[in-house]
Amino acid sequence: MQVAPGDLVSVLHEKVVAIAPRRTTLARTDPANKHRERIIAANLDLLVVVASIDDPPFRPGLVDRYLVAAAKGGIEPILCINKADLSAPEQIAAAASRFAIPWVRCSTKTGDGVEQLRQLLAGKLAVLAGHSGVGKSSVLNALAGAAIARIGGVSEGSQRGRHTTTTSSLVDLGDNGRVIDTPGIRSFDPGQLTLDELRAAFPDFNTGTCRFADCTHRAEPDCAHRDESSPRYASWMRLAAGL
Repeated sequence: MQVAPGDLVSVLHEKVVAIAPRRTTLARTDPANKHRERIIAANLDLLVVVASIDDPPFRPGLVDRYLVAAAKGGIEPILCINKADLSAPEQIAAAASRFAIPWVRCSTKTGDGVEQLRQLLAGKLAVLAGHSGVGKSSVLNALAGAAIARIGGVSEGSQRGRHTTTTSSLVDLGDNGRVIDTPGIRSFDPGQLTLDELRAAFPDFNTGTCRFADCTHRAEPDCAHRDESSPRYASWMRLAAGL
């Protein structure tokens, strides 16, 4: 078994000889082999999905896939909308309100939301994850109060983030809070899902207002959540296609 950030291990002669059972995991499908799972981090309490509204553009489908991975791995998710100084408050609220999870409006330039996020992380082991260029390294530096992680930007031509974090690292924030920073990604596949795992990531789809209690929100009549114009419903359908 490969060691992942957050693992509790036994070491003998400077070599890892055993890995303790993991409480929780954040995992994705290996991009090089869709039949293999890659553990990003283990024993996490929180998954902080870092996103931005305009720079780079907000990707609700990617957030949904992270939420599915969090539900699958037993991790509580939080959404951190970074670069808040570049977007209107109503834009941020509209984006964050799509998801039935706690969220923080954050700007590492103005300091807005950094203390609120730090308080949420106190006493927890968290991981920062998100699309390249959303400012995860800047968030980590703001939380730690020091320039720990190298900071990059967004390509003006492609609006894609540049990879500045190439390996995962764990930072102690004090107050018993610790954060794992992960490399930015441009796609994320949480792997094979069960319907229960998908439902756990979409709690707003479990209101009990559908005609059938076990509605999958796909083809059943009198479904209360089927809305072809909704980006969130589109995410549900993409993820449900593999069930």
